Amino acid sequence: MSFFRVIMPATIDHLGDFIASLSRWLQQQGLAAEKIGRVQLAVEEALVNIFRYAYRGKPGEVEIRGGIVEDNRFVIEILDSGAPFNVCSLPQPDVKSGLRERKLGGLGVFLIRNMVDELVYRREGDRNVLTMIVAKSNGRFSSSRQKVRAGA
Repeated sequence: MSFFRVIMPATIDHLGDFIASLSRWLQQQGLAAEKIGRVQLAVEEALVNIFRYAYRGKPGEVEIRGGIVEDNRFVIEILDSGAPFNVCSLPQPDVKSGLRERKLGGLGVFLIRNMVDELVYRREGDRNVLTMIVAKSNGRFSSSRQKVRAGA
């Protein structure tokens, strides 16, 4: 069983290093390039939100962990000790209205939800844990299979 773990400061300067490290591991594990691209987008969006909002201007760290579970699903966790924020509790944005009628924001979480098969948030002690699950099998993601859950 292969595991992945990287911890770096929660700053935009480290975004490329996070994504490159995770991408190498996913490629080594045989995840299809199209799915790696989707994971990159989802993780990048989550990290940028952490960098901007979690620590409220104070220094902090982000940890990314990855593993493969028995049914060939990639489990990627993003952990931070910033302010509690449950991304799974956000409502779906209005993507059918014109740009002028829409509220600002909310599309990043919408993007994350649509790039992975399952998204789960939980708070463990003083840490936010955002879990993204991606099936290794070929084919496109199915929005009917996609789940979003908020944990304790």
